[in-house]
Amino acid sequence: MATKTDFSSTEWDLLRDTPHLVVLAMAAAGGSGLFGSIAEAIAPSGTIIEALKGSNQLLKEVCEKEEIKASIESIKSLAKASGDFASIQAVLRKAATDKARAALDLLRQKGSPEDISAYRDFLSQLGDKVANAAKEGGFLGFGGERVSEHERTLLAELAEALDAFQA
Repeated sequence: MATKTDFSSTEWDLLRDTPHLVVLAMAAAGGSGLFGSIAEAIAPSGTIIEALKGSNQLLKEVCEKEEIKASIESIKSLAKASGDFASIQAVLRKAATDKARAALDLLRQKGSPEDISAYRDFLSQLGDKVANAAKEGGFLGFGGERVSEHERTLLAELAEALDAFQA
């Protein structure tokens, strides 16, 4: 299994930031409102805790508190430079899918089949948890749909990016 020391700082930034880009892109894809946004912000925590307790060392290191903080700082600049909300959504969506492909390609070169599988599943679970965390388009929790059209589109794009790397 790969660990942080197996990667250059640029490679590690890619592996560290990609899960958080997936979460942020999925949260931005839906129009969840205040309470939905809170639910979407909390949704990935269970998946992150599972990774921290799991057997894959790479995921454990990606999910360490200091790594999450560094990732958030790294991603902030991407969102700030994007302009209006629609532009931010598009930039985050493209970054999430492109970086997911690049991260898995990197793991194919430097990681084990177990690393590829664990990382791919982790990204997929994060996207799914956030997409299903809140209803979109309702009022005060009434009506709406569990997964919005924009979220379904991003989930499909993410699945396509991840399916290319079945171990």
